[in-house]
Amino acid sequence: MQNSIVYPTTEPDPVEQTVKTLSSELHGLFEVRRVSAQSQGQVISFGGQLLVNADNSYEKIRRRFRAHGYTPAFRHEKGEDVILAMEGLVEQPKTGNPLVNILLFVATVFTTLSAGANLTTGRSLFETFMTGSPLAILQALIAGLPFTITLLGILGIHELGHYIAARLHGVRATLPYFIPMPFGLGTLGAFISLRSPMQNRKVLFDIGLAGPYAGFMAAVPLMLLGLLLSSTNYVPYSYPGQTLDSLGTSVLIELFVRIFTDIPPDRTLVAHPVFFAAWLGFFLTGINLLPVGQLDGGHASYALLGRPAHAVALIIFGLLILAGAFISTNWFIWAFFIMLGGLRHPPPMNDISDVGPVRKAIGVMTIILFFLIFIPVPFR
Repeated sequence: MQNSIVYPTTEPDPVEQTVKTLSSELHGLFEVRRVSAQSQGQVISFGGQLLVNADNSYEKIRRRFRAHGYTPAFRHEKGEDVILAMEGLVEQPKTGNPLVNILLFVATVFTTLSAGANLTTGRSLFETFMTGSPLAILQALIAGLPFTITLLGILGIHELGHYIAARLHGVRATLPYFIPMPFGLGTLGAFISLRSPMQNRKVLFDIGLAGPYAGFMAAVPLMLLGLLLSSTNYVPYSYPGQTLDSLGTSVLIELFVRIFTDIPPDRTLVAHPVFFAAWLGFFLTGINLLPVGQLDGGHASYALLGRPAHAVALIIFGLLILAGAFISTNWFIWAFFIMLGGLRHPPPMNDISDVGPVRKAIGVMTIILFFLIFIPVPFR
């Protein structure tokens, strides 16, 4: 009987197999010149040259990689195109629990009603609940309504702009989360959470600026209404709310005041709660348009400039510190909150595509809008 010799077989390396598979999926779309794998194949980098327009090729490569459990990201590094294949799907299918959004909104309604009542009567809603009669409570609620409806309307439309733009681009997003605050203005604003990545710079630009433009367009007619509802009185005047002398102004606000009001030299404008809420809408929109980190202006800045936007963010942050030292200490607070969110902006999945001439023109318009509505000294 003839003895047979069985030679041991070597199993193919799984990382090498994955590299070959993904490389084959790039055929006709990307010329591979170098390959490197990290973390046992969890991240595979293909360096080379795109053969097709980045927008068109990204969607095709995304579908091909998805079948193998990978997500692509486009970068341009050291003079070459780079495709990063990341193991796993980066999308988060859940869009949040609507009950949380509803509860936060209801809480914010009550806290802003309290702030509005305080502006009008000098007593918060909580103080009235503790010491007032049912009639006094009802009167406080009615007094706080104009401020609440105006402010939450502007904030809601701002976030709705983000939400609609996200849905139009196929980006999963939660409903707005309103942030209640039991003192001060009654709220710290609102936000939505994106549950899937920005596909490219165009998507980043559109979602980033949809909110500020929507909120601004809502704030303008409300500010004009607030001016018509406001009154004038002699200086000094004891008023629990805000007067024009105590509020900062911007180029556009100053223009509206000059056109729609007639204030004698010895008098001041007693700001109606609708005007004050619209003023806050202008102020918050100006803050959001700062080209820093995760602010709306930071999204647009990165979409237009790419990585140089990080240097712009550092410059703006430094200017905020200087503004806090020499103009208004309020800017120290805003600089702190902006620093908590981070100054650097993460790139979109396709970081190669350009935004195009139309969006660049809108970017220039946005810079002009910023200087029209920005309030350097918020409170005097």
